[in-house]
Amino acid sequence: MGRDPPRGICGMSEPDIGGSVAMAIGSRLAGARVVAVHPARAGGNNRVFRLEMAGGPPLALKHYPSDGRDRLGQEYDALVFLSRHGIDSTPRPVAKDADAFCALYQWFDGEPAVLRPQDDDADQLADFLVALQKLRFAEGARDLRNASASIFSPEEAIAQYEQRLDSLRRASENDSDLRAFVDGSLIPSTDIAIRQLRRRYADLGRDPAADIAPAHRALSPSDFGLHNALRGEDGRLRFIDFEYFGWDDPVKLVSDTAIHPGSNLPATSAKRLIERLSRAFEAEDDSFAIRRDVLYPVFGAIWCLIVLNAYLPETRSRRALAAQGGDLTVRLAGQLDKARRLHQAICQIDPDLTPR
Repeated sequence: MGRDPPRGICGMSEPDIGGSVAMAIGSRLAGARVVAVHPARAGGNNRVFRLEMAGGPPLALKHYPSDGRDRLGQEYDALVFLSRHGIDSTPRPVAKDADAFCALYQWFDGEPAVLRPQDDDADQLADFLVALQKLRFAEGARDLRNASASIFSPEEAIAQYEQRLDSLRRASENDSDLRAFVDGSLIPSTDIAIRQLRRRYADLGRDPAADIAPAHRALSPSDFGLHNALRGEDGRLRFIDFEYFGWDDPVKLVSDTAIHPGSNLPATSAKRLIERLSRAFEAEDDSFAIRRDVLYPVFGAIWCLIVLNAYLPETRSRRALAAQGGDLTVRLAGQLDKARRLHQAICQIDPDLTPR
């Protein structure tokens, strides 16, 4: 193409549609002529295109993978809701064609926020999430779906951890380094965290299997952070990728946003984010702090397992690593090192998690 295409709302997937098809679908959905199409990222596996229009600003055409999940519906409904209620830091939806697995959105110019983190990033992330919670009782909120991998009780979080762990342990049988980390570090520390959780709930006379009340649930992008944000020339963050948006436990929202390896927030920024969001949720839910304290290391363990998804055969994470070229064994070792560092960071927050 001669030069890199403009950066903006973007995503990667298996090969989907080409430029000519994107132009035709975009013209039809926009009701206007598309004069040029640019993949949002260089390469042949893009599923988001920047459409240059004959008149008016550019638009983003997103093609969703057909993988059994209604990614299009989840994201489009979320962005319609947010746009209807005045949120302008997320893309405005324009039109969709469920049969073609495509939707048209407002295009955001900007560079990926992770490229040059700024001191106020944690505050911008927190500001958005706090503003989002003000819409929990707005018109249409109760019609929104649950977030992807949502949890509404501590026992559901433990079940998610155990399910992911079972899959990874089967994959670790032939990898001594992976097995040493999982069996020697991750499992012992998480076992301690789970025992602490259940003991705390027993001491308080609470049931860790009981769902939190609907009034205490949060609206969550579910996959949120600098990795899904664009920084405009004005320094303001705009947020993209809402395929997992919906209702969730606010503790999961806070934990996931602070821990997410894609954002790689410094410890001071993660702490500030947690403090700001905790103040907002504690004001309305007297059990929030209890759940946060006991669940944070469990969500940390889940994120370690997510990082290690690349070890699972036939996963998107593994295919993505393989597509990058080079020695897959070396790339897998890099993921293991990332999981080790994440695990260490979680254990530093609570020294009691270090097995003795």
